[in-house]
Order: sequence, then C-alpha cells, then structure tokens
Amino acid sequence: MKQLLLIVLCLSYALLINNNCLAQDSPDKQQRGLHTIYAEALGNAIFYSIGYDYTLKSQEIHKLSFKFGFGYVPIDWENIRLKFNIFHLPISPEISCLYGKKHHLELGVGVTYIANFDFYRGGFFGSNHDWTIPFRMGYRYQKDNGGFFLKAAATPFIWFMNHQDTEDSDPELWKFFIPFGGVAIGYTFKSR
Repeated sequence: MKQLLLIVLCLSYALLINNNCLAQDSPDKQQRGLHTIYAEALGNAIFYSIGYDYTLKSQEIHKLSFKFGFGYVPIDWENIRLKFNIFHLPISPEISCLYGKKHHLELGVGVTYIANFDFYRGGFFGSNHDWTIPFRMGYRYQKDNGGFFLKAAATPFIWFMNHQDTEDSDPELWKFFIPFGGVAIGYTFKSR
C-alpha cells in the first residue's frame, strides 16, 4: 500500500514540476496545464477537504488530472459521533482521466492515508492508521481558459483498517467497501 502511495506521489510531483510535459513545442496556451484550488464536501477525505488539482491536456478532449488534498474528520469511530478532541487527518492524492471540452466525464483512483490524532492525549494515538483506496466516477465542469470549477462524483472506497481487540491480541486487517460520493467547488486559474 505504501508503495502505491509513493508511486502516485512521485508521478504527481514529476508532472507538476514540468508544466509542458505532455504538450508539444507549440506556445499554444490551451496546451499548458491548469491549476485549480477547491473545497470538497465528502469525497476522498470522507468529511471535507481542501485540494489542489493540476490538469494536463493531452488531446482536444482527453486530459489527465493530478490532485492532492487534505482534510479533517472530527469523528469518534467507536461511538459514531462528532467529537472535536479526537480527529482524523486524511491525506489524499489522486489521478483521474477526463473526457470532454468543458463538461467532462471524470474517472479516477487514489490513495488516502488517515492519521488519527487525540488532542487531549497530546498527539497521534495508536499504530492503527487507516488507508483507503477511493475510486471516482463523475462529472467535472472546468474551462480551458480558467474560472469557476465544479465536480460531483460517486467516490466509493475500500477501507483498510487495522483492528486489535486487546493489547495482547494480534492485529487484524479489516477491509470494507463503502459506497460514497462528494461534491467540490473551486477556481481554475487562467493559463499563462
């Protein structure tokens, strides 16, 4: 799982530092990458998140999108209720393929790492950090010349959770498939 996260992060970084990696030698502004900042409710980070998206145009209607976001989940999973002294920090890179000019079909996959934090205990608790593999299938509105950004998608995920009944027992890896969804709004900056 950690290798998959490392691969997604390395690919995202490599494409972000080279703004013209899929573009040809043309100075056409439409072939440069699009930078987007957005806020997402639900989705990959489970509760809400702030994200950055970099979109590369490989052909007229085909694009590749790299997203990185982080969120905040104030939920006590044992009692299934909101509790603001115990929270979880999801970090979620994702890669997506887009089809369309400004109205896009978006298909993607990512990895979300969830670090558990207890404010009153003074730090991260347990070795039970969770991982999810979220999938994305939905709609994205994004123009090539920048402006308003919107996306809504089904984001089901597989949750990998370490579970240990007592301190003396061996930990078990639980896997859950959870149907989910999310919506995001933001702003795409104009190409240079």
